Amino acid sequence: MIKQELLARAEAGKPVKVGFVGAGRMGTGALCQIGLMKGMQTSIIADLSVERSVRAFELCGYKASDVVVTNRLSQAADAMLQGRPVVTEDADLVPSLDIDVVVDATGSPELGARIAYKSIQARKHIVMLNVESDVVVGPLLYKMAKDAGVVYTVSSGDEPGLIAELYDRYTALGFEIVAVGKTPSSLGTFDRYATPDSVAEDARELGVNPHFLVTFRDATKTMIEMACVSNYTGLVPDVRGMHGPVAGIYEIPKIFRPKSEGGILNQRGVIDYARPLKTEDGKIDFLRSVTPGVFLVVRTEHPQIQEDLKYLDVVGDNGYYNMYTPYHLVTNEIPLSIASAAIFQHPTVVPSKGLVTEVIAAAKRDLKAGETIDGQGGSTVYALNDHFQTAREEKLVPLGLLTGARLRCDVKKDQVITYDMVELKTDTMLYKLRQQQDVGVLI
Repeated sequence: MIKQELLARAEAGKPVKVGFVGAGRMGTGALCQIGLMKGMQTSIIADLSVERSVRAFELCGYKASDVVVTNRLSQAADAMLQGRPVVTEDADLVPSLDIDVVVDATGSPELGARIAYKSIQARKHIVMLNVESDVVVGPLLYKMAKDAGVVYTVSSGDEPGLIAELYDRYTALGFEIVAVGKTPSSLGTFDRYATPDSVAEDARELGVNPHFLVTFRDATKTMIEMACVSNYTGLVPDVRGMHGPVAGIYEIPKIFRPKSEGGILNQRGVIDYARPLKTEDGKIDFLRSVTPGVFLVVRTEHPQIQEDLKYLDVVGDNGYYNMYTPYHLVTNEIPLSIASAAIFQHPTVVPSKGLVTEVIAAAKRDLKAGETIDGQGGSTVYALNDHFQTAREEKLVPLGLLTGARLRCDVKKDQVITYDMVELKTDTMLYKLRQQQDVGVLI
């Protein structure tokens, strides 16, 4: 129905108006996709780089001379009334303008929390590409949005959204979900102790920020994204940090089953990930791996359904089957979540179960008292995930709160970080929202 509704809006001259905070790779890709669509338009982009934002609008077919660059609310509002695209360096400006949906494409837990909070206060739908914020304060933001009558959601296209959509499909059909996961190509060179310095050469070759690459190499991004899925589905990590075996299309349904049936799991109903298979020359085997996609291992005991799935050549046996997608359209499908929120008031993936899984942190090396933790993508900690209740009982600090924290004591390599080990920055929006979430009180 999305296509029909968007066409109707286009014909009525009332497109879904979108504001982006962040014009990096993901944001720009989504902007270009919107530029091809009918019934949706990008009205404003906020980014510290004016040049990058203007270039994004140019890629959508605008002339640079058409773009109004301003940090003034009244000037931005006037430009939008004239149908002109707006660029600003002030992210806080975006929720205040006449738009339908705000998209946070920053990747910053602190900025993402602030933009989501302000968007909800302004009664704007908020689509988060920023899973980093969601796994820390998503439950609170989700409740605030519901109370305000707007949608808070993590986006379609990226792995959490795609897994959520597949989870909804197969649970609706009555299948039991044994395991869900992702198989990123970055984990073909998995390195728990990767640092910006150690990946610098690869980052240059790939044309990406080394801190960004680290979050993929050390599995931090995977821990975060699968925690997001957990908080929507109620599925849990089977062990701290999940298993993460090397497995391809045919191995996944054999490995992700209980130990009593020849697999590695202590229970059914888990989040996890698989590292891709490689060819003899050490390259990723994209033919035999799910990479760079996602998988769901489903289970059915029904003999007729088992016979049907065998007839249809679905990968699996003995009741366990791999429902996989060997790709994810991380930027291209973001507009689907925007449309779902604006037209149908329907989220894609939200922490509807609360915090089921917490993302925590462990030291990449021996750390000394007085050192400052540089957070995800840095040289001091890597992410793990575990049951929220376990993390709470052990007083483990959420990864998102650790950026800029000062160590009170020495910490050994691979030791997890607890609250008594650090002095946290308490003047941030993320910290304040988390405090409110922990005590169950809305601001």
